[in-house]
Amino acid sequence: MRLRRRIARREQVKIPRQIAPVLLMAAVMLATNPATPMRALAADNPIGAENSLPGSTGWRLGSLVADDQTQQVKGYASATSVNQNATITLFVSVSPAQTYTIDIYRIGWYSGLGGRLRLHQSGLAGSTQQACPADPTTGLIACHWTPSYSLTVPADWTSGVYLVMLTNSLGFESYIPFVVKDGRPAAFLYQESVNTDQAYNNYPNDHVTGKSLYAFNSYGANTVAGDARAVKVSFDRPYADNGARMFLSWEVQLVRWLEQSGYDVTYSTDIDTHANGQALLSSNAFLVGGHSEYWSLEMYNAATAARDAGVNLAFFGADVLGWQVRFEPSDTGVPNRVEVCYKDPTLDPVQGPTLTVAWRSGYLNRPGQTLTGLTISGEVDFNSNADYVVTNSSHWVYAGTGFKDGDAVHGIVGYEMDRYDTNYPAPTSTNRTLLSTSPFMDTGGAARYSNSSIYQAPSGAWVFASGTMSWSWALDNLVSSLADARVQRTTANLLSAFLYGAPIVHDLKVTAPASVTQGRPFTVSVVAENVKGNVVTGYNGTVHFSSSDTSGHGTLPADSTLTNGQGSFTVTLGQVGSQTLSVSDAANGLSTTVSVTVNAAPAMLALAPVGPATATAGTAFSFTVTAEDPFGSTLTTYAGVVHYASSDASQGVALPADSALTNGQGTFTATLIKAGAQTITASDNVGSGSSPMTMTVVAAPATHLALATNPASTTTAGNAFAVTVSALDQYGNTDRSYAGTVHFTTTDPSPGVVLPADSQLTGGQGTFSATLDRSGSQTITGTDIANASIAGSVTIQVTAAAAAKASIVAPPSAVANQPFNVQVTLYDRFGNVATGYVGTVHFTTTDVLAAQLGKMPADYTFTTADAGSHKFSVTLMTLPSQTITVTDTANAQLNATSPPIIVRLT
Repeated sequence: MRLRRRIARREQVKIPRQIAPVLLMAAVMLATNPATPMRALAADNPIGAENSLPGSTGWRLGSLVADDQTQQVKGYASATSVNQNATITLFVSVSPAQTYTIDIYRIGWYSGLGGRLRLHQSGLAGSTQQACPADPTTGLIACHWTPSYSLTVPADWTSGVYLVMLTNSLGFESYIPFVVKDGRPAAFLYQESVNTDQAYNNYPNDHVTGKSLYAFNSYGANTVAGDARAVKVSFDRPYADNGARMFLSWEVQLVRWLEQSGYDVTYSTDIDTHANGQALLSSNAFLVGGHSEYWSLEMYNAATAARDAGVNLAFFGADVLGWQVRFEPSDTGVPNRVEVCYKDPTLDPVQGPTLTVAWRSGYLNRPGQTLTGLTISGEVDFNSNADYVVTNSSHWVYAGTGFKDGDAVHGIVGYEMDRYDTNYPAPTSTNRTLLSTSPFMDTGGAARYSNSSIYQAPSGAWVFASGTMSWSWALDNLVSSLADARVQRTTANLLSAFLYGAPIVHDLKVTAPASVTQGRPFTVSVVAENVKGNVVTGYNGTVHFSSSDTSGHGTLPADSTLTNGQGSFTVTLGQVGSQTLSVSDAANGLSTTVSVTVNAAPAMLALAPVGPATATAGTAFSFTVTAEDPFGSTLTTYAGVVHYASSDASQGVALPADSALTNGQGTFTATLIKAGAQTITASDNVGSGSSPMTMTVVAAPATHLALATNPASTTTAGNAFAVTVSALDQYGNTDRSYAGTVHFTTTDPSPGVVLPADSQLTGGQGTFSATLDRSGSQTITGTDIANASIAGSVTIQVTAAAAAKASIVAPPSAVANQPFNVQVTLYDRFGNVATGYVGTVHFTTTDVLAAQLGKMPADYTFTTADAGSHKFSVTLMTLPSQTITVTDTANAQLNATSPPIIVRLT
């Protein structure tokens, strides 16, 4: 539609750093079927994982925003979108020439911070690029700047909207926007409306030379259009003012809300829809955000084909499908870099289906209403939005919102609005609803109204149009303070329907086994499902059960309501043969019947102990077996042969031989071995069932003790360790009633040995502390002081403690200047060789000459292979006698000196 000069300021909203976003309700996602997600929610998709990472508010511009007069720092990208692992080039100009910084942020939720820094590059050398010329005929302004920075997008950059923040050395800032694509079949494909952004872009907005597709904000010489507006605009130029386009006015709130809610979204732009419309078929729904006024024929056809293939559509803006555009390559041959829209059939040199006029004009006769359900209604001043007024509040879109007809949501209708217009065809549908009728006074003073709309296409796809540019303002408070939980819930309901089908009950799905056994309960599930077979969680009807079984032994559930559209119920049928089970909701006209074959039940073998259900390991006990029908009566005609099994697989278990019953009953004996709860079960040769009998087996009297240590195999001399003692019967069971007193002995005769005092066990077990001193293999033995046959031992390897003293062994005499050997050995404080010693030793001698001549061994570090003792070669030089001293270099107290060694000449 024709817009006024005020639009330039309206759609360049600056997001100051100090605005704090408001947290939304997490529950708004739970509209139709949260129990069966389809790639849609939370951390199981890239969006959920991405938004769990640390965010930043650094993406918000400060007070020094570059303008188009001085152009302190401006830039544009080589593409509106780029794939992961592909390269995008940035073109940057600074005035005057100076260094600048690039910070690239991904825009999302990030706990309300709104962005995540993905790249910081500072100290880049900038230059003032040449002015961008305007074509005198078309008004096309395309820059031919020198590339400034190229980036190969990393594979871990999640698909989304990215803002490049340019900051020059003086602190001035502006944006370059682009989208990162991943090409995956996500639940939702989001299209950013860059066509309309470029249509309104009048860079340079210097009130002298800038041009857009509109006369109101175009300047300079007239073009073929007859006024200053251009008929072609290029993506090879910066966006005017702060560079963020309209994204920060109409789309950022929707993006933040989608990502806060955890929806699985992948991102694209109009250009991608134009170039690859088939991509729309890979998602459950195609979401169009913001101001999406300019569409190519390829885009229109792609969206229509997607709808007709069952892909849901949502238009969260207004003035959708206003103008047709074509795309041309740049003068360097890059496709789709020039957007063409003459807006006058007499000016456009290309006639036919791609004529660049309004879609609803007679030349094209393809009003957008046939796709979106609405057409343009009017506009209000940017600060004068009207209220959204609800109609048809019983519609499933409004489920859980509390909306009633006539309820209003303040200030979210504008600045442009759409409505259903009877002058144009409605979309083909038998299920179309206008969800609002919102009156407003347009900028010309005329009374008008806006609608929001939803319809279902013959393919089953749902198509929603908000009918207002400001729908996203009710989702998030980044720009406004209009976030409304009811609109959030409405949007969540819509997206849930896109994923799982609308929450309209189509039938009661009853799932039961094909065949069951007489008298045995079985489970029946009931699900209130929509036409796509997904659960309708809001269903609140009462279901009634009935059956053809007249035996009197059948049991049916009472009339019940379902929980979140689902229920699981227990049914028992007693009449053999083919029976029916029906589940109905008369109030809602729903009824489903399933057939169930009831098979005759085999006998049930019931086992019961004679007396208490307790047995002693190794001691026989008696039990009874009774053959019963499903309803508990004894089957006196039972003729099966019963076989017995037990959970106790121990050697020595004794079960009855395979046996027949007498008049359906019998008494038998069994012996179990392993302490604890054990079962005996019965089976037969005619397929009877069995009710297991559980016996509690207690240990026989203890016959021996079992000792274990902790650590399990080694300990250090002088260190206490734990000894666990268990009183075991002959089968290895712990005798919990053992009351003996245990006496401890050991093979270690060292005086410092510490053994536990004579002790009793608790519940047949006890843990004690012991300390051994002599290295090597040692044993500890525990013996019942009243019955020496009840005993047990454990072996543990004792290793030497840390070295506490050193020794040096040398011969009593030596020949001067002839080498001989000395043995150095380290001992712990208990006299054990310190086999773990790995210290370094240093040698000294009273023989000054020998020391000066280097006749003493070099410093030596013991290794584990030395096992605490090492032989060294030494030489003495001076008569008549000398000593040799060895000292640990880290502990001078650890040393030893040889006895005097007589030094001879020969």
